[in-house]
Amino acid sequence: MQHNAGFTRDDVVMAALEIGVDRFTMGKVARLLGVSAVDLGRSVSSRDDLLVACLERVSADITLPPAGLSWQKYLRQLADSLWDVLDANPGLDHILIDLAWAYVPFMSVAKRAHSALVSGGLRSEDAYLALSCTLSTVLTSHRQAAAMAETIESEHQPGRRERGIDIATRMWDERFGGSGSGLGRRRSHALPGRDDTGRVPFRPEQSWLNRGAMRPRLEVLIGGFSGLSDVLSSSGAGGDGAARGASPALQSNDTRELSVNTLVLVFHPNISESRVNKVLGAAAESLGGGITVRYMYDLYPDFNIDVATEQAALLSADRIVLQYPLYWLSCPPLLKKWLDDVLTFGWAYGSTGTALHGKELLLAVSVGGAGSAYGREGAHVYTIHEFLRPMQGTSRVVGTRYAVPFLSVGALEIADEAIARRARDYAAVLQSPELPMLDIFG
Repeated sequence: MQHNAGFTRDDVVMAALEIGVDRFTMGKVARLLGVSAVDLGRSVSSRDDLLVACLERVSADITLPPAGLSWQKYLRQLADSLWDVLDANPGLDHILIDLAWAYVPFMSVAKRAHSALVSGGLRSEDAYLALSCTLSTVLTSHRQAAAMAETIESEHQPGRRERGIDIATRMWDERFGGSGSGLGRRRSHALPGRDDTGRVPFRPEQSWLNRGAMRPRLEVLIGGFSGLSDVLSSSGAGGDGAARGASPALQSNDTRELSVNTLVLVFHPNISESRVNKVLGAAAESLGGGITVRYMYDLYPDFNIDVATEQAALLSADRIVLQYPLYWLSCPPLLKKWLDDVLTFGWAYGSTGTALHGKELLLAVSVGGAGSAYGREGAHVYTIHEFLRPMQGTSRVVGTRYAVPFLSVGALEIADEAIARRARDYAAVLQSPELPMLDIFG
């Protein structure tokens, strides 16, 4: 094999996308690039690492509709834009449907779309629901179209391949009648009347290979949303219900009521000179609402931690975020002392130590070196997640739910544009009502 020392992590991502997000393996990517598996391991630590990078790339390439549209027009154009993305990335629909955490890299895009829908006339909670329903409609319709377009070996003519839509059409006509039915046999599954056949919308159509199955579903969604929104409004606002197109103030209140009380504890010894953590912290602060940010080295420069204050802050939070740089493959010293001082026996653990039970714990960790340094073939041998195992173990002991960590890798060399993108992703994660969780072995 010819050694290709000049490839980058970006080259690896593009190779994986070329193969297909649901079909690539590390071996296939290495062969496509003309490199060894060892070489590849210096750019990506695992298949999951590469899959996340692929999804982040796809997310960055999504073109959203222009701002200022009505919510109806915005949803129609958004559906078309999402369909184009799925067309450009075969197998993406499959990944987004079947992989529980695959939506997370798209949260910054979803937040921008949500804001546009609110500006276009939807209430905040209605906009979230509209996005969810639209995405489901596009994904299922596109998956159906992909199955209809796929060719398989013909059972009737060996050696000939048939499209799924052709098989489905033949089966329909054999059972219910149609232009292709000339079998001259009794159809036990025939519809009540021959004239009904043309009015039943289930007979396959060529338009289903593109957006023909999506568009009527989307119009049903759009047409019924006003009524649905009225139901949602009236359920919590008395018999008269709330008027559509709520004021900005009301929309802001609605958002706060739906938010998760989040406590972000930033443990960086020199935050003013940090490239990544300073930007992430500022992004978190800008969100306001139920999100509180505390810079711990500013609060405790002498390491004398006010345990009562810290425990009270933890009690008031639904989600606890520990944001810090990886220090000597561990955490900064103040964070270690904070864990020792604050998570006391009888309060955080032990038979009566249930104060934190059920709360979410999210680690937001920046790593100075490249991702290629971590993993079996890297300089550090172990993956970043393996170095975070002590924190995951602590989470289990104190009864918190351990979320998939938010990692910012290559902090020493990362470009400003990439930092800004990570900040947007961080903000979206912090505002997410639900985070993907890991079990004790994940």
